[in-house]
Amino acid sequence: MKIAVVTHVQVVSHLVVAHRIAEVFKKLGHECKVYNFEEREIPEENVLFVGTVFAANLSYLTRFLPEKKVVFYGTCEGFPFIDPGSAEKRVAESMPIVAVSSFVRMCLETVGVPVAAVVHHGLDMAQIGYDGDYYEYLKKFIKGSVVFCNSANSERKGLDRLMIAAKLVCREDPNAFFILHSGEGYVSIPKMMQDLELQRFWYTNSFGMFPWEKLNCLYKLCAVLVQPSYCGGFELPIIEGFRYNKPAVAVDVEPYNEIIDNGKTGLLIPCKRVVQHRYMDRFMFPLHIYSVDELADAIGKILSDNQISQKVENFDEAKKKFDAVSCYSKLLDFF
Repeated sequence: MKIAVVTHVQVVSHLVVAHRIAEVFKKLGHECKVYNFEEREIPEENVLFVGTVFAANLSYLTRFLPEKKVVFYGTCEGFPFIDPGSAEKRVAESMPIVAVSSFVRMCLETVGVPVAAVVHHGLDMAQIGYDGDYYEYLKKFIKGSVVFCNSANSERKGLDRLMIAAKLVCREDPNAFFILHSGEGYVSIPKMMQDLELQRFWYTNSFGMFPWEKLNCLYKLCAVLVQPSYCGGFELPIIEGFRYNKPAVAVDVEPYNEIIDNGKTGLLIPCKRVVQHRYMDRFMFPLHIYSVDELADAIGKILSDNQISQKVENFDEAKKKFDAVSCYSKLLDFF
């Protein structure tokens, strides 16, 4: 089968997923090429579009219909604004839409967009290579139990709460050291570092710029991965950490509780309330607010509890569940 995988190449996360899917399809014997959505000539009859489900992307896909078979592998972080009587709604009903998580499925079905199935993101779980020289360099200046967060800096990511939790954790455990791999955005991270007087805290300010060999060093180095987000379509950093048997902390809502097995591959903290947040007139984000104290307690528990942090067998099932071939091969069923 010949398949075109189309995405917005400037959205790095979508481009990475598109290439991973293409690699799986090729491994399974199919001809597959990745295209930018601006490409004029896409000869393949089968098109897999990787992107966020909102009106503009649905409208874009009309260029392929009805001549080509189109499958939308879609994500979203909240409820998209799609008029039930619009042309975009009719487009959504004319193709299989496969959601990356049950959370995405719930959001889409709530606004009347049909979802054919849920197929989680996957990784090559055996890809655990890293830059050995950089890893040894980091070990020289980072001493202690490393808490790692790999996240963009937007309002829904909760980085301000992470930093307050870092202050609380380091007060109780002077051996803890936080690494925040992020960049400029909603939270002024350097200012918060100064205001909170965070000493054992490294802000890389290099989000999206680390080659995978260096980024893998941070996963290998850490004792626990933290995703402080209030909502999300999926969280690839959590399963990236699973490759190295690293437990994760997140709020106890989908998609995080779809990924983390509470008490085995990490800890889930309760959601206290939900706040609806309008974003760019494209989505209504359900922000799942949690207690900073409970976030800090969960991090501290993993740092001190070997029942989670050192049980390698806890991650065997997770690695099978989120293996790239096992996950992405399911997308072929829709062509």
